[in-house]
Amino acid sequence: MRRSRRWLADQNERLTNRNEQLDGAITEAVRNERATASQLLRIAGELSTAKDVIASHIVAAGHPSTVLHDPKAFAESLRQALSDAGVDLQIELARLEGADL
Repeated sequence: MRRSRRWLADQNERLTNRNEQLDGAITEAVRNERATASQLLRIAGELSTAKDVIASHIVAAGHPSTVLHDPKAFAESLRQALSDAGVDLQIELARLEGADL
């Protein structure tokens, strides 16, 4: 059975519209993937920095010349060092201190 020119034109238009929808969805998915990758890189950098700061404080706490033998002084020093390194612990600290987040 031979298809009419009108049927073929309609079919072509439907396929074109569907291709445009898929192209838009793919473009949006790529944009979201790039944003997610950027966030993951930022988080990985922050985690690495936090690990470095924590490790240096652990080593310093074990050194006999360290004045951070008081747990409160150690905690405050660690909190300040993490803050200075750009690691934000406000949400985690608030959660641990009993805030309903």
